[in-house]
Amino acid sequence: MISARAVDAIDWLFEKAVSEHCCREGQPPSVIAIRHERPAPVEQTNRHVVAINISSYLFRITLFFNFSTDRESIAYLARLSRCNEDSLEGQTLFDAYAEFVNMICGAANRDLHASFPHTGMSTPTVLDKACLHYLPLLKPVHVSQIEVGIGAGAGFLLTLCVCTAKEARLDFDLERTALPEPSSGEIEFF
Repeated sequence: MISARAVDAIDWLFEKAVSEHCCREGQPPSVIAIRHERPAPVEQTNRHVVAINISSYLFRITLFFNFSTDRESIAYLARLSRCNEDSLEGQTLFDAYAEFVNMICGAANRDLHASFPHTGMSTPTVLDKACLHYLPLLKPVHVSQIEVGIGAGAGFLLTLCVCTAKEARLDFDLERTALPEPSSGEIEFF
């Protein structure tokens, strides 16, 4: 079981981590949080999914970063990883995705560590996008999606699933600091 307070804290934590690590030229990204029980997987063919876990004794947060392989997204990733856009293909592209995911989840894990000193993070893994159809098999107590727009056309979709240990009650809150102001629009919850 998970409390509403814990759900808000976890969602806020990842929105904060995304905002801190996706800034482009000093401008924070457009972040739209969409909360619902059954996220609809993106059906486009030009997508890569990177999965990573943050776990403690009481819970596991499984995150799926759904990246587009369009030119704008690759160009953004190249700038972020300080490499040539033309060299981002195959394993080099997957390594750039993994490092990007590590930055975001590492920040969230550090903040979680204040409430849960025994958290650990897995290694990012590139999966087939079809894996998102099987989220219910994880038996999550909470699922949310965060749409992130970075500049003109670039962005990704982050799906996070929180699973708790059997009969565990997850109830905590975090000290909140202000999120950077989005560059366009506001953070919206549906």
